[in-house]
Amino acid sequence: MRTAAFLLSSLLLAGAATASSFYEVSKAVNDDEKLIFAGVEPEKVLARKQCGASILETDDRPEFFDCVYVQTEKDLNLFSLEDGYLMSEMQAKLNVIDGVALQRTGRWAQVQVFSNNKIAAFYIYGDNWIDTKETEAVYHWLIGQGVPQRTPRKWIGR
Repeated sequence: MRTAAFLLSSLLLAGAATASSFYEVSKAVNDDEKLIFAGVEPEKVLARKQCGASILETDDRPEFFDCVYVQTEKDLNLFSLEDGYLMSEMQAKLNVIDGVALQRTGRWAQVQVFSNNKIAAFYIYGDNWIDTKETEAVYHWLIGQGVPQRTPRKWIGR
């Protein structure tokens, strides 16, 4: 009985930590101070959105993280939130990105950015989990900026 109670309380605490992290990331999206500390000038930002992402560098399992997507005229950034600071998971100049793909599964969409030996797979969050329209808008923006289109890989992450 004690073991079951301990396991249940552990699961509840883990769920609370995840929700808190998601909430903290949502607050960080519009925090100019955090963005400046991360090296991005707020006045140069075209879009800031909350996202979920996975970065794949090898054939290892990708690790999923909540993130802040930041788009400027010349680059794309994915930041995780660690100890109250935005930490770069991917910063890619548009002119050096190898390609971009849009992966669809059911009603959800995922942008896949290919840069060197990395693949960043992400989607934009909205009110009801994944915002497919916003995710597709990022993909179309990248294509419109001259990033080459690629064939998508199987859905990456969760």
